[in-house]
Amino acid sequence: MRKVTNLIAPLLKSYRYRDKPDPFKLFIKMKKDNPTRNNLNKNVLILPIRVAPVSNLFEGLYGYAMYLRGYDIHALFCNQELKKCDNATILKDNAFQCSLCNYEQKRFAETFDFLNHSLTDMIDKNKREKIRYIANNIPLSDIFNYKHDGVLIGHQIEMATIKYMLSSKINLKKNEFTIREFAYSTMISYEATKKLILQIKPEFVLMSHGVYSTWGGAIEACKKLNVRAVVWGRGYVKGNIIVDFNDSYIFECADEDNTNWENITLNDKEKKKLKEYFINKQNPKKTDDYVNYYSEKKKAKENIDLTKQRNKIKFALFPNIPWDGTTFSSSKEFPSIKDFMKITLEWFEKHKEHDLIIRAHPAEVADKYNVTQERIKEIIDEILPVLPENIIFIEPDSNITSYEVSELCDANLLFASTMGLELAYFGKTIIQTGQSMISNKGFIFEAKTKEEYYDLLNKVVKNELKMSEKMKQRVEKYAYHWIYKRHIPETIYQHKGLTFTKYNIKSSIDLAPGQNKVVDWFIDRCEDGKPFIWESDA
Repeated sequence: MRKVTNLIAPLLKSYRYRDKPDPFKLFIKMKKDNPTRNNLNKNVLILPIRVAPVSNLFEGLYGYAMYLRGYDIHALFCNQELKKCDNATILKDNAFQCSLCNYEQKRFAETFDFLNHSLTDMIDKNKREKIRYIANNIPLSDIFNYKHDGVLIGHQIEMATIKYMLSSKINLKKNEFTIREFAYSTMISYEATKKLILQIKPEFVLMSHGVYSTWGGAIEACKKLNVRAVVWGRGYVKGNIIVDFNDSYIFECADEDNTNWENITLNDKEKKKLKEYFINKQNPKKTDDYVNYYSEKKKAKENIDLTKQRNKIKFALFPNIPWDGTTFSSSKEFPSIKDFMKITLEWFEKHKEHDLIIRAHPAEVADKYNVTQERIKEIIDEILPVLPENIIFIEPDSNITSYEVSELCDANLLFASTMGLELAYFGKTIIQTGQSMISNKGFIFEAKTKEEYYDLLNKVVKNELKMSEKMKQRVEKYAYHWIYKRHIPETIYQHKGLTFTKYNIKSSIDLAPGQNKVVDWFIDRCEDGKPFIWESDA
């Protein structure tokens, strides 16, 4: 099938850009022949592996900026070696998509003219057959704990499977083919990255995500060989860049050194700027964030009277999308969002004198290609088929916002959520059991065990759990740090969601040293290993 769809890949590309600008075509027009550069005789490895506009355009442009500084840039691509990759989900997985991605890989290679490699070229046929045999014969019961080359890659296989299935609930037998394909993808990515690192000895490696099968396998190879990996992703704040070393920022930020922010002093201008940001976040017409789930009316408000004082004490619960929360926010005592929901629902079933309002995550139905295949209501129904009167559930497509719910409640319960930061900023009491960027920062209440969680719930009932003035000061400092220091401004090109709109540069020479302070700063950080904490306004 791929042979057939590969033939029409140019038509698929034309269809993709039928009503939008083509970033690769535009950059070729801007690229100057034979730019002045000093050859450092040093290598950098970038890992787009697959290619989608906006996402991998970042690696191409920054790779080119590094080339202008004298580095030789090596790039690794899939070249259709993988049957399952992190570019697909159960809702969007077909030969057309694979062929278009492969065609875009070739266009990426032609546009930036790096030293290009493929998974197929890096791993010979005998090695690939050996890896295929291993992937097909790991006992299913052990596959998510599997160690390859002494490295635990099973968790990357599991995260890749969960992302593909859009569900935290994986039936091993039913999904055996998918799981084993991701095992193969992870091992191939690991082996190809490892071989290329040993071959070219890069100063550092640049990649996105740092998790799942392709980037997950690659990051494990970097760790194995003790090579610095620069891992980037797009944050919610205007879709700007967040970067960390050697792991996804989603994991790393939970344990960030608090001295990076807790000793800063905000002036009145900075405080006003921060307050305006959080106020604007609640306005559906504002675009301060990359995503606004309340930007459009969805359906009429349900017949739910949230102001009815049935019980005196009210709790709000804002669950994650199940697969996403389980993948990125699990903790030792609460390995999945289901564990969190179970102990919460059991407590409120026993304490009917207190109300619980559950507001499902609006993203459960926001993207037709990524609609979760496991909704939080399914988990709730499995635990409590019939909800008691003190538990109210609000559907994901409701016009009742999380902000409205929070205003009525005495405490907010989270497995882990980006919303926790803004609620804490406005002085709301937050109880969290999972891991997120607001973990270990000293302004929310964190439960490491079931007993600690129940103790915190009881303190709310007794009116003994409130944010202190010190906690409020800490959240203000961290919020400014997270929004304006950890999010690095995007200055090379503009995008709307995942769609490229235009370049901010006129020529490829605008990426040369001294032409763009963000580009200069970013590459300096890649080289010196200092934290990616932005030092000035864009």
